[in-house]
Amino acid sequence: MTVLVHSLGAFCHCRGNRISPNWLMRVAAPPSRIEFAGHRIAGVRLADCLDVDQSNELSARLFGSARMRRLRAGGAFHFTHDHVPFGAISFDRMSWGAHTSLVPKAEALPGYYLVTLPIRGAARVRQDSHVQPLARGTCGVFGPLRSFEIEAYEGFDQLLVRVDAAFLARAWQGISGQPLTAPIHFESATPDSPVLAANWMSLVTLGESVARLPLASAAREYAQSALAANVASVLLTQHPHNHRFLLEVDAKMPAPRVVRLAEEFMLQRLREPATVDDVCAASGVSRRSLFAAFQAHHGTGPIAWLRQRRLEAARALLEKPARDDLRVADVAVEFGFPHVGEFAAAYGRAFGETPSVTLRRGRLG
Repeated sequence: MTVLVHSLGAFCHCRGNRISPNWLMRVAAPPSRIEFAGHRIAGVRLADCLDVDQSNELSARLFGSARMRRLRAGGAFHFTHDHVPFGAISFDRMSWGAHTSLVPKAEALPGYYLVTLPIRGAARVRQDSHVQPLARGTCGVFGPLRSFEIEAYEGFDQLLVRVDAAFLARAWQGISGQPLTAPIHFESATPDSPVLAANWMSLVTLGESVARLPLASAAREYAQSALAANVASVLLTQHPHNHRFLLEVDAKMPAPRVVRLAEEFMLQRLREPATVDDVCAASGVSRRSLFAAFQAHHGTGPIAWLRQRRLEAARALLEKPARDDLRVADVAVEFGFPHVGEFAAAYGRAFGETPSVTLRRGRLG
């Protein structure tokens, strides 16, 4: 028996393997929420199916033709696919319920890279001769032109970030200043890095915000371009791959002029509004060049860098309060945090204590 929430075959309007946002607007696809580490990203449910053969057809609309099959009895097969389009990238949540294998019919990912962030359960991915185990708290990066097969154990559930290969090649040229001379091959295993894990979580947080914007609106187009650029920057500057050594040579050099100009501009405006466009104008470069320069030198974007500097300045003020009646809310507003709760949460993540604790210790000192 097959249960379909929506049949893509009858209505799908595609560009290559990527589903057009215009199609999503015309067809009333069922809403869904991709949940990951407390974040709920608004999207659409493209498939909800109990039949393996039908699941193959539905999966092929976005990820290319593949051979999907159950490996052993036990557990109910239930293929679900939730999708959020972001231009050159997408967020997708996929699960199969039962112990299942999936192999692209071309035996490789057709023209895209996949970052997999497990939500629960376990799986293993074979790419060429390397086998990468996956479980919650781990991550994997897999690319085209290499044989690919995933074996998902019963109950495996994952968030996928799909990145167009041509887009990633253009991003490489923007970051490195030179054309891509050979395909990018990532090491499947992700480095055990708290900074890298935090950056992926920041991208999921940003995706949650972008997904709230109306499809095909100017605001959505603008925001998803920034999201895609950040995803490409994290992949190219922080994940091991066969071209990364070209960036590591430059990383030993002093900060490039564009980074120094942007830093000076933002440090002078810790207490004033500053948009990305303001920083671009001050440093004389495009948004893409600015983000690429900051990712290559700092491993984060310019606004995230500014946010951290503001938190540090706020901490310095709380540690040595200038007046007895100083409140946490006053400091939050002074450094560009209109919501005290948001400020307290960001402060706690940065320093491991609440701002009120810092202020209380400052008054006692």
